[in-house]
Amino acid sequence: MTLRQVLRQHATRARRLGWIDVHTGLGPSGVGERIFAGRNDPATVARARAWWGGGGATPVTSIYDGSSSSAFLTGLMWDSAYQECPQAEITGIALEYGTQPPMVVLQALRAEQWLQLHPEAPRAQADAIRQQVLEAFYTDTDDWKQQVVQQARQALFQAVDGLA
Repeated sequence: MTLRQVLRQHATRARRLGWIDVHTGLGPSGVGERIFAGRNDPATVARARAWWGGGGATPVTSIYDGSSSSAFLTGLMWDSAYQECPQAEITGIALEYGTQPPMVVLQALRAEQWLQLHPEAPRAQADAIRQQVLEAFYTDTDDWKQQVVQQARQALFQAVDGLA
């Protein structure tokens, strides 16, 4: 709801929008995979690849062609930009930063689901599961944080250049 309000307030007259979604959990630790975030339109995919694929950056992958570490998903957040700003040309990526090995992340998600189904779990067990989930999606090291910030800054500057 808040995102839609921000879009309505600030983007309903925009002719072009650059979209960067930030996620964690998939891929090698600290690496920000640039996953195309938009409708499956060849021109839009090409534009995203032109914006974010250069300058030593990793290439833009896609859930549509199987090149992404992410599975094909529906109901994604970027769809709200299309709904709230139909007048805009939207170009987007999701930056997916790796954290832990895939099985560690999967086990954390399984534990979190179990906890949702068992709210009566002892507090210590619930706290341990919450910590497990945090560690699966956030690596609390200076190196990881520095990698995330450097790659995000690069993507932001590339978006500004693409919009210019």
